[in-house]
Amino acid sequence: MTWMAWRLQRSVYLFFVAVSLLLIAYAVVNGLHIEALRHQWLGQPCHGGNGFARKYLSLCQARNNLYLNALGSAVYVHWFAVLPSAVLGLLLGANVVAGEVDRRTARAAWTQSITRGRWFTIKVAVALGSLVVLAIPLGVTVTWFLRVSEWTPRISTNGFTYGGWMPLAVGVFAFAVTTIVGTILRRPSWTLATGLIVTALVAWAMQNEVRAHLVPLQSVTIQWSAITKGDKTVGKPSHPAPANAWVLFNGYVPVDYGNTLPTSGQATSWMYAINRCPANFVYPTRYATCLNKLGLHEVELYVADNQYWELQLREGGLYLAGAALLLGSSLLLTRRTEG
Repeated sequence: MTWMAWRLQRSVYLFFVAVSLLLIAYAVVNGLHIEALRHQWLGQPCHGGNGFARKYLSLCQARNNLYLNALGSAVYVHWFAVLPSAVLGLLLGANVVAGEVDRRTARAAWTQSITRGRWFTIKVAVALGSLVVLAIPLGVTVTWFLRVSEWTPRISTNGFTYGGWMPLAVGVFAFAVTTIVGTILRRPSWTLATGLIVTALVAWAMQNEVRAHLVPLQSVTIQWSAITKGDKTVGKPSHPAPANAWVLFNGYVPVDYGNTLPTSGQATSWMYAINRCPANFVYPTRYATCLNKLGLHEVELYVADNQYWELQLREGGLYLAGAALLLGSSLLLTRRTEG
């Protein structure tokens, strides 16, 4: 039975293995290339643009252009881990019940000595095993790429979504979605379309509505100082959030508000009050007095880099818990459904 389950889906799986190997090779080569260019730009004689002799101007401009161009191509690398895992999960899930019913092989299996529960369990185990073998190398590669290239902080939206074990968690969830949809609809094409929409909506909601509330936020109070050069005055913030943090909010909140995200209505009302204060750098004393009377201060709310794996475990755990619930429901439906 295990061999039959593997045989029915091996062509799809082997295709994704070949694609994934190409993507991993590209990510490794690209990561090493960006790392080398970054070291050249930050090293002598350019020092990352922080002061170099005039005679090195052309050399440093060329190094900077090469480095920035390489970073521009890196936008494609971070998709590699999630897309193959998610798409393969959708395809494998659509094959568990809907594909078997469409090929009319499910009825033959169900009328033999094997129970529907065991038939379903074996097919799910083989599919998930295949998915794990594919997703882990992709996730490890992209996590390594983000570290060596320093393309984006790993806790940021792009770095977080495509690194760690998120590719595996999303792939398993996509598999579970199409499995239960296929159990209900029993049509592979409709199953894939519905599963894609549901998975995309859940991933969007997780990234934009849920993730920021899974770990406690940290905050820093921003103090501005005026720097005047010639006839120009600019502001410089003191002690902002760490450079590798994921900043979720920058603005004004009440002094005793705490480390929670304000609603858009709250942030707008507080900003409207601040706009009635005198200009900061023109009248710094009057501005500070106005700010104190309003009981507001400027803050940055952020998720620190050291919360990366805690957030990975919590968000990934939500995906896996949802997948377990969907697969359990699919098993119950398969046992009770009529052939």
